[in-house]
Amino acid sequence: MVTEQQVIEVIANALNIKSDEITASSSTANVESWDSLGHLSKLTALDQRFDGKIAEIGEMAEAESLDKIINLLKSHSLI
Repeated sequence: MVTEQQVIEVIANALNIKSDEITASSSTANVESWDSLGHLSKLTALDQRFDGKIAEIGEMAEAESLDKIINLLKSHSLI
């Protein structure tokens, strides 16, 4: 099973930032690299990490904060 910390590392890596720079409140509003391209990079990286299961979660494309992403992953029993 993937941990929350591993999800944070995947997202940080996709956004080209350090994992300690991302918190539960990190979002498109306060992370400069989390723009439209960063959003696509993040979705792609998560989908790869979760073996294609992210593409099945429609709400994930609209998740604009780490907190929302973590909650979606938990609600789909992926973490």
